[in-house]
Amino acid sequence: MFRHVVVKGRRCTSQTKLHGKTVIVTGSNTGIGKTTAIDLAKRGARVILACRSKQRGEAALEEVKKESGSNQVVFMPLDLGSLKSVRSFAETFLKSEPRLDILINNAGIFLQGRTEDGLGMMFGVNHIGHFLLTNLLLDRLKECEPSRVVILSSMAHNFGKIDFDCLNTHKALGLGTSVMETLQIYSDSKLCNVLFTHELAKRLQGTKVTCYCLHPGSNTGIGKATALDLAKRGARVILACHDKARAEAAAFDIRRESRNNQVVFMHLDLASFQSVRCFAETFLKTEPRLDILINNAGVMGPGHTADGFGLAFGVNHLGHFLLTNLLLEKLQQCGPSRVVTVAALLHHCGSADFPLLAPKKDPVPGQSTWSNVRAYCNSKLFNVLFTRELANRLEGTSVTCYSLHPGLIHTELCRSLSLWLQLLMMPFAKVFFLDPDGGSQTTLYCALQEGIEPLSGRYFSNCALQQAGAKGRDDALAKKLWEVSERLTRSSQQTES
Repeated sequence: MFRHVVVKGRRCTSQTKLHGKTVIVTGSNTGIGKTTAIDLAKRGARVILACRSKQRGEAALEEVKKESGSNQVVFMPLDLGSLKSVRSFAETFLKSEPRLDILINNAGIFLQGRTEDGLGMMFGVNHIGHFLLTNLLLDRLKECEPSRVVILSSMAHNFGKIDFDCLNTHKALGLGTSVMETLQIYSDSKLCNVLFTHELAKRLQGTKVTCYCLHPGSNTGIGKATALDLAKRGARVILACHDKARAEAAAFDIRRESRNNQVVFMHLDLASFQSVRCFAETFLKTEPRLDILINNAGVMGPGHTADGFGLAFGVNHLGHFLLTNLLLEKLQQCGPSRVVTVAALLHHCGSADFPLLAPKKDPVPGQSTWSNVRAYCNSKLFNVLFTRELANRLEGTSVTCYSLHPGLIHTELCRSLSLWLQLLMMPFAKVFFLDPDGGSQTTLYCALQEGIEPLSGRYFSNCALQQAGAKGRDDALAKKLWEVSERLTRSSQQTES
């Protein structure tokens, strides 16, 4: 199978065990906090889930216990938007727990409004609540040293600023009315996290309590989650990726988590037709089978491919178009087989301007953010149309194909956009987007679900058949796109030779 994965950031390789240690993780009923709690519980720590919602906290408690195999996990209510709740939590903790070895101030929000104490919500929760909690528990941390305080900030702190007059007069710090004002306030609270850590370290000099501030980074994407699931099912999985170091790290992770050694890396740069042809040639020489081809890679951003096409058009459509055609005969030999192409809901906003699809031209003129988004929408429409025409051409064979919208996923899709735009999307992503595991489910459905063969060429979302946009159902448009794509990929071969 084909899959493209981008892995950002390193993994913690520490083998430290934490038997006899106690850790508090705030905001641990979801996301990074819950994942952190599971890892620490697996290491033997007693983990305190400090969360505001009792219902979600108790649900997370059962999940962390189940996944870690540890019963030393407890839930304690903590509302960082209430200084009274913070004091109550600290009092309860100090009475009932004899140790505190690590305090992880993980909770963070991106919301307007005020706290119970009248502070701006993000300033109150992201900074003041954690500031008070840390100070109330500092003596216990000193008693159990060596101990640590870990504070989750963000790279958004680079854009933060602090208005001390506003702080001192208890004005509405953190009550933005526009998206940009709200983002600025979030950045301010993340700067407060960094400065708090810096000053805390100074005040703790001479003790064995250390403190650290960090940017947690991003998730690794639905491609890796898809590959992991398929490897767990026993498939031989080919990771077709551009970055060798990151791909080999991903392959190692997948082999370890799936306990399947049949996971290998092959180099593929979808932004280069020469690389696509080289990959296909190597694959066909070395691999006897191809049962599922998953065209997962996607980019959004400025720039051009090695062949002079707009980046989104070249990678998201043309690279996959060429790859699929080069491997089609192998898929037919191994039928029943499937081709799954990851599109997006944004295909509804796409359009096709065929005169602009030539090399050295941009499908959407200009390099503005809006131009990049439009080019991405167009490429997703092409994914849907490509799948539709491919199904028409494969009618009567045992190869079926499907396109899909994976859901709103917090991945590295926008890594090519400006830092400001990545920051703008980050808080929304943490709150509203699926994680990569959730985002991989519709891909897996199209790759594995029995009985959907009669729906070849159709579009899916949320593990169910959905109606594509009107342009995505236009057979004449799909046929024309195929002919243009065929000409563009063929002409590039003539240029290479």
